[in-house]
Amino acid sequence: MLERLSAASGIAPGDLRYKLVGQGLSRLTPELEADRQDACLAEMKSLGIPAALVPAEKTEYRKKLPVARKVEISDHAAVFFDRHDNAVFKVDHDTDLLVILTDLSGKAIEKPHLALQFHRHPAQKSFEEALKKFSVCQPAAIFAPAGGPSPAGVLVDHSIFAYRSLQQHMGMSASVNFRTLVTKTIEKAKTCVTDHKFGNASIARAMPEWNAGKTDILAAFNRYALFLMAAAGAGLLKDGAPVSADDSYALKTGDGPEKETKPRAAGSEKSKSGGPLPPPEIRHSGIAGIINAAPSETIFGAVFGLIIFMRIFFGTGEISHPVFWKTAACGVLTGTGFLIFSYSLLLVYYRRMVKNIPTSRVRSVAMGMAELEGRAGQYYDLRSAHSNTRCIYYRCVYYRRVRTLKDSKWRLQKIVNSGKLPFYLQDDTGRILIRPKGALFLTEKSHQEFWGGQQILLSPQLQDRDTRIYEDIITEGSRIYVLGSARTERIGQTFKEKLVSRLRELKSNPGELMKYDADKNGRIDETEWETARTDMENVVYAEALGSDNAARERAVIRKPAYGMLPFIIADSESAIIRKLSLRIWLFLAGGLLMAGLGTEMLIRLHAG
Repeated sequence: MLERLSAASGIAPGDLRYKLVGQGLSRLTPELEADRQDACLAEMKSLGIPAALVPAEKTEYRKKLPVARKVEISDHAAVFFDRHDNAVFKVDHDTDLLVILTDLSGKAIEKPHLALQFHRHPAQKSFEEALKKFSVCQPAAIFAPAGGPSPAGVLVDHSIFAYRSLQQHMGMSASVNFRTLVTKTIEKAKTCVTDHKFGNASIARAMPEWNAGKTDILAAFNRYALFLMAAAGAGLLKDGAPVSADDSYALKTGDGPEKETKPRAAGSEKSKSGGPLPPPEIRHSGIAGIINAAPSETIFGAVFGLIIFMRIFFGTGEISHPVFWKTAACGVLTGTGFLIFSYSLLLVYYRRMVKNIPTSRVRSVAMGMAELEGRAGQYYDLRSAHSNTRCIYYRCVYYRRVRTLKDSKWRLQKIVNSGKLPFYLQDDTGRILIRPKGALFLTEKSHQEFWGGQQILLSPQLQDRDTRIYEDIITEGSRIYVLGSARTERIGQTFKEKLVSRLRELKSNPGELMKYDADKNGRIDETEWETARTDMENVVYAEALGSDNAARERAVIRKPAYGMLPFIIADSESAIIRKLSLRIWLFLAGGLLMAGLGTEMLIRLHAG
């Protein structure tokens, strides 16, 4: 990903890592021609990175928002006024609102890059928590429209704002009044996106110097707001948009109290809470992790080591029953060679199918063997174990340096593997679920190396140099090629299953069941039970008509059920053809070599 973006933007991969990984928004500032800027933007979007081109004039440093001195809150609107009693900003039920919050003293601002101790996945503070924490310090807020042709809005500085203008909403303390001002304004808006990450986002001239004085901090805060307004105007902060990779923003809809929801990743299935499904507890460690993630060349390379072992075996000294054991060893060597040779022929068949099967679009895929290409989307909300990167697969290997009096060496601590979890493949016509269990994985994985430390944002001097982590991931948005069996699977309960469930519930509830006792004899006869059954059928049928939770079918790609048909997941068709060709020649030569050596050694043994 970094190499592709580096080629498109002209920024070094190392610089890109620190511009794209962090909290809140980041800004890329390459000096590029207009066509290359468009290419860089298209590349970022194809990789699943929400991005937009923002004209420089929209973030001019000298553009300052008006400062509010008082507010008038009615049943339908909140109107802010400047020191000359001019109305400068209005929030009503037609306003898509952007609220940016900070503490001008910097004491309540989270500064993860200065922390000595770090949890692996630090919990993000909600907007309500930040509001309470900031309000007891030196809070400031910017209210602006979440979108629009030009920067607009108002700055509220806690130290000069006249809280008596809140009138009947005014409380006993300044901190309570600030919180009331923010919450009441949000309640008047149609929708609201909130942000409280000023001081953490890596945006040029928007990183405050907390000791530089209030004027400089407000100037940086104002510029940070201009960037957020530009992002909102570009559609990155709208309802349903992939607003942020690190849950920096919260969205409130409707006229009720603020409700925070995590941003949705493009192509993700929703859980009951509105986000991607939580991943199952599938982890492989130790030997199981090594075998599970090892490429086939490594495994077959170990098998080829049998040749050396056989040579050593034949050169050893006295062995009880030598003819029997040497004959058995030669037979194993010969059989293994023929198996590897047969596997190479199977790969020839796979390569031919890859070349001959046409590539389908998701919307028009036919049931049976199908070939698809697109981008990977998350089915589970999977994050890599160390860098917390959104992905569909990861493998982390942890090493620890062990020091002795003479030297030091690296020792394997553990291997953490996500396993082959379902994911979506999506193109411009739709998406389809991929169940990769049993697939031949030949995808290129992004490789990252970290020195010790519980968080990748730690500065080098704070990291543990005796721990090294290697992380291989397939990121969300990666290019994916799939050749497998397109089939349908059922989702939800059928009408019969729901009816049986309702009848069981009715039987377990005597009070409800006795309502069908028409003759009042204390028991349910056959006619009365048939009446109850008919009523339950009508209820279940009515629920099915009024709900989208009825049983339905969806298309999936999975391992073929019969025969030796291929199931392959790779980067692209051309890449899989190259990799299969390499494996064909490797296994063909290795299989023939092992089979020939085993046969020759068997003939020499019995001829002697």
